[in-house]
Amino acid sequence: AHKITPKNNPVSLDITSSGALGAVTDGKDVLVFEGKTGSVRRTLSGHLADVDCVKFFPSSKVLLTGGSDMCIKIWSIEDGTCPVTLKGHKRGITALDMVDRGKQVVSSSLDGTIKVWLCGTQECLTTISPQSGAINHIQILEHDKSVSSKLVMSATETGKLTVHSIEDTNTLLSQYQHSSELTSCTAFSQHLMVAGSSTGDVITLDIRNCSQPVSVHKRSNSAVTSARLPHVTEVWCGQKDGECYTLNSDTTLQSDTTLSDTTLSGGNCEEIYSVIAKDGVISTSTRDRIIRRYEV
Repeated sequence: AHKITPKNNPVSLDITSSGALGAVTDGKDVLVFEGKTGSVRRTLSGHLADVDCVKFFPSSKVLLTGGSDMCIKIWSIEDGTCPVTLKGHKRGITALDMVDRGKQVVSSSLDGTIKVWLCGTQECLTTISPQSGAINHIQILEHDKSVSSKLVMSATETGKLTVHSIEDTNTLLSQYQHSSELTSCTAFSQHLMVAGSSTGDVITLDIRNCSQPVSVHKRSNSAVTSARLPHVTEVWCGQKDGECYTLNSDTTLQSDTTLSDTTLSGGNCEEIYSVIAKDGVISTSTRDRIIRRYEV
């Protein structure tokens, strides 16, 4: 475990693909730290309000951040400069993703919109409005993030999970309505999606037919705060009550809602804000301000 000791709750965490570096929010700032030791390498300051999401570019040399100040910033990890600030959302940024290795950035907001940005020109190419209230989380569906994917799914406060084309803003490819707020989402395969809810449900859906879930799993009534996919065979879930566990592709297709495959310990029932799964290492950020690393 790494005691990063931010002054504020570490609400968002990301780790580079190699595991060498991590980034975690600290109020208006972002701490960039060594992945193995937890030593803080750099503090990024520039947002005017709390930073709510962080995401490394595939190169691991650039970091994307979004905040309650409605701004998206692109940072150089090497020198700490911020050459690009993207503005256009009317409320705070809730999630970030990218396509084509970062040439395009995708953002979601409490204003209920998804925006697609061209980094080179800082232009907003597309605005998608699912008409489902605040958007809590988004993800590009294809695992390789290729520009040909052009699909984004969103989890919303009204309990809708939507899949849109980011080339055609009028194209709603799929939609599912849950009974409670959806707090997170991730892609499981080309056709399967997983969403977490505010009441502890982990819902598996088939994009080709979202009228009924493939399965619904529930460990407790505590909100699923994070769902991450390290590869196409399992998904890791973190909950507000401190539970962190995995479901594999076989489990998600079974009707036994109590099943889980691996459960991590050490969080002392502290709320989990983020779960990051990379190459056999699971990293979590929790309310006690500790970044934990598990080898699984």
